[in-house]
Amino acid sequence: MTGRRVYPPAGGAIESTVISIATFRRPDLLRSLLARCVEQIGDSGRRVRIVVVDNDPGQSAKDVVSEFSSVEYLPEPKPGIAAARNRGLDALEAEDQAIVFIDDDEIPASGWFSALVAYAEETNADVVTGPVEPLIDDRVPTWIVRGGFWRRHNRETGAVPDSVATNNTLLRLAAWRQSGIRFSEALSMKGGSDTEFFRAIRARAALTVLWCAEAVVEEHVLPQRANARWLFRRAIRIGNINARYRGRVAALLGGVARIGIGAPYVALDFILHRQPMARSWNMLAHGIGMVGNVVRFDVVEYRRTTSGA
Repeated sequence: MTGRRVYPPAGGAIESTVISIATFRRPDLLRSLLARCVEQIGDSGRRVRIVVVDNDPGQSAKDVVSEFSSVEYLPEPKPGIAAARNRGLDALEAEDQAIVFIDDDEIPASGWFSALVAYAEETNADVVTGPVEPLIDDRVPTWIVRGGFWRRHNRETGAVPDSVATNNTLLRLAAWRQSGIRFSEALSMKGGSDTEFFRAIRARAALTVLWCAEAVVEEHVLPQRANARWLFRRAIRIGNINARYRGRVAALLGGVARIGIGAPYVALDFILHRQPMARSWNMLAHGIGMVGNVVRFDVVEYRRTTSGA
């Protein structure tokens, strides 16, 4: 005997799942998320482990996790979201059949976990992802709400999404184990390591990736994100990410075209609506981001100071 691990087969029932949460200095939000996750898995009748990966060298999440006896705590002092996500992958056990990713600033709606798993079982899908709806409070300026800046594109159940993130996604582990793909730590500070991760797996294996509209999570619109500067930088970063998957010429031409179309529409929005509107604003910013990526100028959204902020 060699001690070689025997993994569960692909498809079929999902009897063992890990909910993986990477966190960085959001103890109050993490506490709310964990309470909801513990409640949902208690009603599921399944074997589920909740694993929190704390990317804060000061281990600010440790005390929060200690309030939940069923939740596992893993420190990952190496800075970067990709390092934290990879630490979550390292926590997987041989009998685990699926991993569910959710962000630490989100709250799952009622029935979220059961909907993800049940739809994966019903369809034998390798990846099931669902909607992320904004939680908007009175601190968010009216122009951001009116402009649709936090309005997410939703789909019908069964649709095939173009890209997948780790904000509300179930991944069966059979295909991932065959690929051995990890989150790219080179993208930790720029973002998009989750998009790259799922693209790489889809390129390696013929995955079935489906949308489940019933598996809803809500995302807190944090005060530091409710301003024009953050929204524009985020949209530019998305343009940076989109350009990575095109040739340099195609990315440059696509970026210039978006700038050429988006800029006059932004001006028109100010004339007609007295404010920017998300569609025009994002087209302009995506174009800037695509051109920026071509000339090697990317937004570093998750840069940390020496204090970790």
